[in-house]
Amino acid sequence: MNKSDRRIKGLGEVSIRVKNLDAMHKFYEEVVGLDVLRRDESFVFFKIAEGYGGHSQNLALFDATNRIFLETKSLELSPEQTTLHHIALNISPEDYETEKRRLEGLGLKVQATEHVWLHVRSLYFADPEGNLLEFVCYDERVR
Repeated sequence: MNKSDRRIKGLGEVSIRVKNLDAMHKFYEEVVGLDVLRRDESFVFFKIAEGYGGHSQNLALFDATNRIFLETKSLELSPEQTTLHHIALNISPEDYETEKRRLEGLGLKVQATEHVWLHVRSLYFADPEGNLLEFVCYDERVR
């Protein structure tokens, strides 16, 4: 792929698994100064900055004991070897289907998902070392 074929528009989010979600939530909100987008029993999303195409740049913290998401998104990810949950990269909605076909054509297992509360569509796949990547695009029709 040459530079003119690149479809990445920005960093959507970095997501890490944490041992103490409450303590980490407090640290990133009170010490770092990030605004909470959403808190759930097993995760918290913080907004870092405006992003691309309606999807803000985020930091997400996921409770390390909750492995359901990881197990359904990537068999290659090893929770024992990394605290990385996933890295999300923004793409445009127009490139979503093209990128899905391209990744599958490269032999990657791609899981397409919609996240209604964020109004985004996502493509999840693993890199050669088993890190989970997400190509994400904001789509106001996702409700």
